[in-house]
Amino acid sequence: MKNILTIIRKEFARFFKDRIMIITILIPGLMIFLIYTVMGTVITDKASSDKNEKFSAYVINMPLNENLNAGFDALIEIKEYSDVDAAKADVTEGVLDLVIIFPENFDVVLSGQASLVPDVGIFYNSSKTQSQSGYFAVSGLLEGFKNPSFSVNAGGNADLIKERDFVGGILSNIMPMLMFALLASGCVAVAPESIAGEKERGTMATLLITPIKRWQLALGKIISLTCFALLSGFSSFLGVILSLPKLLGGAINGQTALYYSVGDYFMLLALIISVVLVIISVFSVLSTLSKSVKEAGSTIAPVMFLIILCGMFPMFLTNPAVGLYSIPLMGSGLAMSAIMTFSITPLAFVLSFISNLVVAGLFITLLSFMFKSEKIMFNK
Repeated sequence: MKNILTIIRKEFARFFKDRIMIITILIPGLMIFLIYTVMGTVITDKASSDKNEKFSAYVINMPLNENLNAGFDALIEIKEYSDVDAAKADVTEGVLDLVIIFPENFDVVLSGQASLVPDVGIFYNSSKTQSQSGYFAVSGLLEGFKNPSFSVNAGGNADLIKERDFVGGILSNIMPMLMFALLASGCVAVAPESIAGEKERGTMATLLITPIKRWQLALGKIISLTCFALLSGFSSFLGVILSLPKLLGGAINGQTALYYSVGDYFMLLALIISVVLVIISVFSVLSTLSKSVKEAGSTIAPVMFLIILCGMFPMFLTNPAVGLYSIPLMGSGLAMSAIMTFSITPLAFVLSFISNLVVAGLFITLLSFMFKSEKIMFNK
């Protein structure tokens, strides 16, 4: 028992003397708290703004029932159109939220004097958050008046979404998170071994005494590691794209690639490169601070978790402010999502791309200074 306690004390002493290990253990909880707090605040603010905003709608055969009219007055702002087809076209384009068609003499139904069960048609666009929210709000309102009974959208096909928007909506949710996870995985596979591994084996000392300048060594490492990580990322990216038709059960067909222009693919490629530069430069700095590959892996793990969370933010943000695109990594996730939904703007792309390059440049500069430090490079 005494020997066991001795080993326990030794391990506890080693743990609490290692600041990096303590940070590695504690930082995931802190990051979860911060990320979820921000996400909760954003979602709450969005829900509050939705409650105060009316939905635009074109209504045909509006009933005269006072209670129903009071509910509609609180929910919708009625728009005028020359015909229903023009209104439906605007719903498809996202200009109008809803088209609501009541059957003739609907007031007779509400009074309980009708023998047939009429149907109320509510046309909406599920790719537009406002339109879909309006559909649920109006459907919920009508539920309270189903006595006697009437149906809503009994014929189906009330969703006026374009196939292109449907595809874009799916990709905008999964693409940023998948790409961040795949790119981070590619970077973590090469960064620790290239720097911490060479320090552990002693080959880094040999490199440092060669005539090459330290900043050149750091830059060479970053460029080569970026290329390796990009190869891994592109391979994974192609695998995801090619598997989507099967993964989504035929919801996405072979025409998906044609929805996006050459410019869209160029912007996506540029964002991927800038994201890899940030990730690989951060991982390289953490690897340089580590004494071994194992220690580097433990240090990088919580940071990798944070990077993947940055790719999840677009799921919770609709119509983000332009300033959010200037946040490194998170802005790139928002930009990727905007590309997938055909809503990217030149300013948003430039902000997300430049912010990544600035941060990557700062970390590469830091890495070059670290390579000049004998204490860091030789673990003195």
